Amino acid sequence: MTTEEITTHKENQTFDCKSIQIDPKALAITIVAFANADGGDIAVGVSDKTRKIEGVDQHTEKLNELLRVPLDFCNPTISITSELLPCTDKDGNENHILLMHIPASSELHANQADDAFIRIGDKSRKLSFEERIQLMYDKGERYYEDTSVYGATADDIDIKNQWVKMWKT
Repeated sequence: MTTEEITTHKENQTFDCKSIQIDPKALAITIVAFANADGGDIAVGVSDKTRKIEGVDQHTEKLNELLRVPLDFCNPTISITSELLPCTDKDGNENHILLMHIPASSELHANQADDAFIRIGDKSRKLSFEERIQLMYDKGERYYEDTSVYGATADDIDIKNQWVKMWKT
């Protein structure tokens, strides 16, 4: 992805821009949402409101903090790759954009507050309890057959017919 593509590409299901000033907890939401959906790329150092390139070179401490987000603020940890793209910032100086590549995951991920998100269009949406369970089924992390049936007792199990079914197979 080039600098021009980043500044002109609309945010969508697999692409987002974030300011270098973003709070790590807020960045974790987008990373989790991408991992729970189709994966995607986040360009850090580009204002998501104005699309002006801020760059990351003058913000070493903040950059290091943001690079630790997939480890420190995502559960389980999300294995991302990242690269620094050379660019010219809004003030005409040589600078870099951090491009984070988040893969689609086979696991359900949540942020540090244990909230799960999914990417839908250009938004990261928090999942309800039922949606979270459904995503776990979809990802094969949980099986419907393992779900407890409320109010069921041992008397509800037909042992005789169960043995007959097993014997015939």
